[in-house]
Amino acid sequence: MKRIFAFLLCIITVFTLIGCEDKEEQKEIVSLDIEAEADAIIAKYEISGGNRFTSKSQEPGKYLDEDLIRAYYGDAASMPDFGKVEEYAVYIDESRPLDPCEFGIFKFKDEKDIDDFMLYLKARIDLKIQNAKSYPTMDTEALKTAKFTKKENYLWYCVVKGGNEEINKNLEGKF
Repeated sequence: MKRIFAFLLCIITVFTLIGCEDKEEQKEIVSLDIEAEADAIIAKYEISGGNRFTSKSQEPGKYLDEDLIRAYYGDAASMPDFGKVEEYAVYIDESRPLDPCEFGIFKFKDEKDIDDFMLYLKARIDLKIQNAKSYPTMDTEALKTAKFTKKENYLWYCVVKGGNEEINKNLEGKF
């Protein structure tokens, strides 16, 4: 009887470990092609006139260097630590200041670094909303409905007029 019980316990333990291993493998499989997702957003919403930045670019002005990071996401005293970002694709359009349009998709080396980074993103959009009070003709719909989402080691935000909800659901659906 003891042998049968021990044998059953071993079988249960083995299947439990196999089940845990499968979940870990599934978690590792989720990987977004960040550049392809960014290109799809640009194409779907016919966005043009802005700047697209990517961590894979080596061409000056096509990736976010320290000056651009400070200009877009920081201030004179602080800025987010892009050293914690493994990969990114960002689109920022400043060609029409009264009609803001931007988004960013970031993959982090470690999930624990996402919350601090999200604070910088939200502060950027909050400041734009605050500044819009001085420009009554500014269209603030995209700013006020901006989405900020984190999933696993990814973070994205979108400020795209008429597209924030759909872009967010699309990216969430990839997980």
